[in-house]
Amino acid sequence: MIRLTSSCCASPLFATDLHQRQGDRHQSILTCSRLLARDERANLRRLQHPKVTHRHAIRCRPVAAASVGLDKDPEKENSRKYRRTVFTFENWAAHRSQKRYQRHLLALLQSRIVRGLIQPLGGLTALATFVAVYESLREMHQLPAAAPDITFNLTTPFSSTSFALSLLLVFRTNTSYSRWNEARTLWGGITNRSRDLVRQAITFVPAEEDELVDMYKRWTIAYSRTLMCHLREDEDLAKVLEGTLRPEEIKQLMSSQHRPNYILLVLSELIEHTDIVTPERFRMDQNLTFLHDAHGACERLLKTPIPLSYTRHTSRFLIIWLTAMPFTLWKSCGLAMIPATGVLAFLLLAIEEIGVQIEEPFSILPLEAISETIKGNCLEMRSYSSDIKKLVQPVAMRSTSNRSGNGNGNGSGNKQSSDDHAFATPDISSTN
Repeated sequence: MIRLTSSCCASPLFATDLHQRQGDRHQSILTCSRLLARDERANLRRLQHPKVTHRHAIRCRPVAAASVGLDKDPEKENSRKYRRTVFTFENWAAHRSQKRYQRHLLALLQSRIVRGLIQPLGGLTALATFVAVYESLREMHQLPAAAPDITFNLTTPFSSTSFALSLLLVFRTNTSYSRWNEARTLWGGITNRSRDLVRQAITFVPAEEDELVDMYKRWTIAYSRTLMCHLREDEDLAKVLEGTLRPEEIKQLMSSQHRPNYILLVLSELIEHTDIVTPERFRMDQNLTFLHDAHGACERLLKTPIPLSYTRHTSRFLIIWLTAMPFTLWKSCGLAMIPATGVLAFLLLAIEEIGVQIEEPFSILPLEAISETIKGNCLEMRSYSSDIKKLVQPVAMRSTSNRSGNGNGNGSGNKQSSDDHAFATPDISSTN
């Protein structure tokens, strides 16, 4: 702290300077107060009358709003359900057969890929036909002498850009397949964990708790069907769950917003209120955690497409490249340019179309068949669980009697402590 002498304080110059500083400080405080009050009033007006600038509206516009007005292809969307194939041994034998080339070629006109590309293929073929007719009439001098030659020789640019186009198509197809494969892997895990959860309930839950085991079975079967409807559009969940859950259970489930989460919460509460030891509860809860992670990953695949810039640029590149092709092929191919354009357009557009079709995997994966497999396996395990217990019980009792006679039995009272000890964190302070 600076101490001021009496002579300094008595100086008129010092008094004037001190008074000026205090006035400046007071003015600064008033200015800040006015600015804060103005900002508060502006925020209040913004909350009461929200306005969004045009630039902000464009930047924050969701994809759904930007897609309003885009056409759907009902035939293509309806045909996706026919791609939900499940292979048997006979299907694999036909799939490997050397006759597959003939079979696939003869079924070309019935291909859903071909039917889905009729519009662009028709447009490109019509363009090639126009170029052929125009150039033929011009060469036969049937057009005015001023009619220009609309063909050009761009062999080098075409060969140079074909490499970049192939890279885009390969990236598109590989990325889409990886999404499809990830979705199928997730549903394979859902199948395994669902069966494992029912098996654990049948084994761990006391024999007198039959109603509890049946509830585990019902809600586990309902989970896969509910997730299937959650990942698809226009699915009637209440109808799908008829015969799986009771009417009052369906009503409670339908009242929730995120139904797969609701089922996992029901199963979690069942585990919490089941009279089982901690390690068994832990293993059952691990299955629920996997199911939770799996449907989160499925939602990620459903809501996040391949970056749209790749899709847009690939389609633009492909259409521009194919549109320029008839003008380039005429001088080297003549009238054969028309079928050549159609065939090449089909081959390239089909690659891009396959990538687009499998990018969203849940409407083409056989989720109904997977859910039926889960249901059949769970019902089967429940149906013969009592027979298996009768089969194993005499041997288990003799084994327990032998251990007790040898002094190695722990008894039921020590099960909790011994199992908990196995899951306890080891004491590392005494380790070398």
